[in-house]
Amino acid sequence: MEKEPGTIPFICGVNKPLEFKYNQQQDLSLGSTIIQHMIKAAGVDPIDVPEPLYASVNTEALEAGIQPQKNSPSPTDSGISFTFAGHYITVQGDGNVRVESELGRLKRTGGNILVTGSVPEDILDQLSVQLLGERSSDRSFIFAQYGKSAQGAQMRHSLNGSPPENAYIVTYEAGAYTRSVAQSYADQPDPVNVSSVVGTLEEFQVAIQEKILELQERRNGYDPGELRFSFDSLRILLEEEETEAAGQFIATVTKRVKDANGLGHYLLPDAYYSDTVKAVKPIFDIVIELQVSVNGLEQRLHLNDTDHTTKWFPI
Repeated sequence: MEKEPGTIPFICGVNKPLEFKYNQQQDLSLGSTIIQHMIKAAGVDPIDVPEPLYASVNTEALEAGIQPQKNSPSPTDSGISFTFAGHYITVQGDGNVRVESELGRLKRTGGNILVTGSVPEDILDQLSVQLLGERSSDRSFIFAQYGKSAQGAQMRHSLNGSPPENAYIVTYEAGAYTRSVAQSYADQPDPVNVSSVVGTLEEFQVAIQEKILELQERRNGYDPGELRFSFDSLRILLEEEETEAAGQFIATVTKRVKDANGLGHYLLPDAYYSDTVKAVKPIFDIVIELQVSVNGLEQRLHLNDTDHTTKWFPI
């Protein structure tokens, strides 16, 4: 994605933790200094900052927090932490400042992303390929297909270009979708690294967990992002299963992915403000909402922990 002014949200540029020392005698106000450092790191224009810093924190109290105590020539040891426009910011009493974006932390530690929007499913597939990351022989890929054939997962992995032996597909045949899934196997050559669960939702959950644990042991653990997990589709899951059972399933699987330092994404082709999305979005770290507008295909990010939503920007 090219960094053109006005096209990339403020949060998408500060990927690595940003640290600097505030000099009260030489720098501008602390609030202005923080914003200047963030703008430079993100590579955006000042007009791209979505809100003033004082909307998130009392800037006067922030400045006062690093002033020397009356009876001591050294600054206080206390620190103030707050969130601003999708970032975590900590200001220590000695003037050290640390800025970290929620999106950047997700990339470094692993987590789970919900992909949704009232768009054709092939558009979700396109974004799914992007979320699998760049072509790599070091990554492992697990595709969990609920009511979907292995063919769709194979297609997305082949577009990624990573070695086929690194991909593992677990399908679940349930309800009205069993026949269509079974037919797809009859029409296609036997795929590699595909296992199918015909049984209960709990058995499907166990199969996913066991596959993740198996790969973790084989690799002696994963560095963040080395395991990529894809689930297709949550809409069928939520239509077929009881709400409580589906919620418990999603919560368990997302926890297992996060514990493995994996980066998972889950496809839910439905409107962001629909009841189905509202029911599950608190489980996820980030929601990517898609739309097709006069400007083409666009996305915006809803960040759970920092409670921030970006502007719309092109994919």
